[in-house]
Amino acid sequence: MKVTKELLDRAMTEDLKKEIIDMTADMVNIPSPTGEELAMAKYVAQRYEELGLEVQLQEVEPERYNVIARLKGSGGGKSLMLNGHFDTSTTGKENLKELGIGHRPKAVIKDGWMYGLGVSNMKCAFSAYYGTVKLLQEVKPDLKGDVVITGVVGEIEKAPVDEYQGRIYRGGGCGAISLMQHGIVTDMCIDAEPTGLRLQPYNCGFIFARITTKGVAMHTWCKEFGVDAIDKMLVVIEEVKKWGQEFEAKNPHPRMKPRVGIGAIRGGYPFKPSICPSPFCNLYIDIRMLPQQSIIDVKNELKAVIRRLGERYDELADTEVSFYIARPGYEEPEGSEICRVMERAHKEVFGQDVDYPVGYRSAVSSDTMIFHHYGIPSVTYGPGGIQRNGVYSMYDGHHGECLGLDNLIQSCKVYALAAVDICNTPA
Repeated sequence: MKVTKELLDRAMTEDLKKEIIDMTADMVNIPSPTGEELAMAKYVAQRYEELGLEVQLQEVEPERYNVIARLKGSGGGKSLMLNGHFDTSTTGKENLKELGIGHRPKAVIKDGWMYGLGVSNMKCAFSAYYGTVKLLQEVKPDLKGDVVITGVVGEIEKAPVDEYQGRIYRGGGCGAISLMQHGIVTDMCIDAEPTGLRLQPYNCGFIFARITTKGVAMHTWCKEFGVDAIDKMLVVIEEVKKWGQEFEAKNPHPRMKPRVGIGAIRGGYPFKPSICPSPFCNLYIDIRMLPQQSIIDVKNELKAVIRRLGERYDELADTEVSFYIARPGYEEPEGSEICRVMERAHKEVFGQDVDYPVGYRSAVSSDTMIFHHYGIPSVTYGPGGIQRNGVYSMYDGHHGECLGLDNLIQSCKVYALAAVDICNTPA
């Protein structure tokens, strides 16, 4: 039987739509910040077990589990992974009085849109995949290859540094790495990151760096006898900004853009500012690099910037640079099989060609970076990431995360068509 949009439209009943939307709300209502994904994993595992899938909980570390749910094919076809992450971008506890409804772990539906922490990035993936399986079970396309749905912990861009230690800071793809290391490898992968139903077969790599300036502490009354690490850092900041602009300009790419950002600064003791001047100051930098750039080359480039600064200013000679996470980027070749599959599926559902995001959208991370380096052709394509006004962005302004419910429903059909295409291709 040929699976078409019309066939999937008939299979997507009002009851199934409600089930998909209700599941999305259920997941938003389960807080799952990085390191605390257990309840979310158990819920997702239970829902896929109800569909009759083979479900496995894979321990990454105590209280942290990946979920692997397998829809078995009849044999002989390629396998497809549908991946998503359980952890949310924030905890939902940060200054709640100042944040909109889309920053809180409580689902709210307004005018065909759902708001809530994780609804877009990316709990909707698991309800979309649930809907995909239900569609496939209804239309019965006799899949030859397996569809493997994976939910992973620790995707959010976090890494332990300084006193910020423990599982709540272990992100950056740690769950996906565990998945790969334990053999959950497929022929292709689709990851429903919030691309706004655009097809993204590439991501910049990233490095988190810490720069430390040193001073000599005194007390406010005799501060003239000290050396101020914060004053030193002001010079470093200007140099890093200048280097960041040069770094972006000298690394052109037709679809991707590298980027450098200063994300945090810490100096001195907030509880005792009378220790003045500060004996230390740390600057924390996010570097987004193109796939063809090596991690070691970029690290050496930043170290050279700081070394030259120390040669120009004696007082900066003891400035230190360290690195606390690094992931290489990736790019699928234009016209690759996974891209062609997604182009066909999107066009079948929407009646028009799929868009590819360009520019700084590439400067985000996803687990596809890791899967690619394990030999899995991978793309991101998800229903989140587009706002009520049609703008592609992370948040709907002050309101925070939101999801168009029609986009969610339509994405199920795209994934189902892609699964039929891939899994009935001879392995």
